Amino acid sequence: MNSDTRTSDTPLFQFKNSRVSLNELVLLDYDESRLKADLASHAARLPSLFRQMPVVLNFERLPADKPLPPLDELLAVCRESELNPIGIRGSSRYDEALCLSLGLSCFGGAARAERVVEEPVEEKKAEPAADPNDTAEEVGSKTRILTAPVRSGQQVYVQGGDLIVLSSVGAGAEVMADGNIHIYGPLRGRAMAGVSGDTGARIFCQSLEAELISIAGYFKACEDLQSEHWKKPVQAHLSGTRLDTVLL
Repeated sequence: MNSDTRTSDTPLFQFKNSRVSLNELVLLDYDESRLKADLASHAARLPSLFRQMPVVLNFERLPADKPLPPLDELLAVCRESELNPIGIRGSSRYDEALCLSLGLSCFGGAARAERVVEEPVEEKKAEPAADPNDTAEEVGSKTRILTAPVRSGQQVYVQGGDLIVLSSVGAGAEVMADGNIHIYGPLRGRAMAGVSGDTGARIFCQSLEAELISIAGYFKACEDLQSEHWKKPVQAHLSGTRLDTVLL
């Protein structure tokens, strides 16, 4: 007997605003061979990050007097480095029909959106994992304080304010905030501050052991963080477009 009880009136799909995170490849200039070499170098150092990572090609900082790179050539360079370009931003000089024919969306505003999905985490007896609703205190209506560890698989996002974690952030966990992030323990997962574009946001942690840190979309992965500040109390901030770390 057929167990499928769907009728002609049963919807086959639904739309959902998942607000997934998009990275941007911001072009400051263009030279095919140099870009190919630089992307290959980054891909070699960060293979897990580059592998089929969706990116928006951002031309906002490309000098207006420079010729635009041929789109098909630029796409080939990106895909050779295992990036997956999905759209462009910041240039009206490209013909929209050309972009659409190449499968690219045209982003007029900021392409970056922040992921707010919180996935379930496997229960452990040692100590409870952080519940996104487990706040010791709400400072005003903007700052969230978590008292329990943020474990692998969890994602916590604070919209419009700061996040304070009074314990650790485990490997495989992700904490995000529109403002600053303070972690009073080891940071072993991912921390992303200023996710709505605040370049003045900062990340503070008692022991830098992160898989990735990011401020306003500019990031450093584990391979770049293992310097003299590794496993030490650190403050991360932006200096222009460079993400720097200094000892606390």
